[in-house]
Amino acid sequence: MSLLGRLMKSEGRSNADRAFDNRRRAADTLTLAELEPGHSVLELEPGKGWFTGLLLELIGSSGQLTVQQPSELDAFFGKDARRRVERSGKPNARYSSSSWETLDADEASIDRVIWLQGPHELWFVPGPGITFGRPSNVFAEIARVLKPEGKLVLIDNLAPSGIGQASAGALHRSVPEELRALIEETGLRLSHEDRNWISETDDPLDVPTYDPKVHLKTKQFAQVFMR
Repeated sequence: MSLLGRLMKSEGRSNADRAFDNRRRAADTLTLAELEPGHSVLELEPGKGWFTGLLLELIGSSGQLTVQQPSELDAFFGKDARRRVERSGKPNARYSSSSWETLDADEASIDRVIWLQGPHELWFVPGPGITFGRPSNVFAEIARVLKPEGKLVLIDNLAPSGIGQASAGALHRSVPEELRALIEETGLRLSHEDRNWISETDDPLDVPTYDPKVHLKTKQFAQVFMR
């Protein structure tokens, strides 16, 4: 069985995890990121830890995994991802609740930064005075921690055409052109983009992603940037 096949069937993953695999294109995401055993990986916003389970299996004994989710997001996702990392018993995996403006990694130490369905959070304001980081600062931090030839792999919910990122963020969506412009200001360069990463859905794009009509059924795009 291939490495990819073993990962998808690994005992460390639950049936709930596997139920997400086809819907979220798990195998394709691993291929897109060109993840390999031994890589140093930083996963931002793991949510409840669906993809974290795959990464824990992938890094093996020679890689490193840091999962970083600001504590303010616990109100939305709980502590499932933290528990998954802690229960794995892997000494080379750790969880950080620090702000994304201060990534928990040394300069030029990370092979892959993985951010799935999350960059829009930088424009989401859940309450007075609460933000998850200034976009330019967060993307500069990502560039700082990536190794030369390291990659940022992001997948996010697609915004409707004709609106800016501030409005898209309120819908929990992102505008690909605006993300690219911000990220390339850090010196990273776009190496791959797929505006139809997930497109076979009736998502009208102009409703929040938590709306029952589109929850877990949004149209999504993928971008890969290289240092």
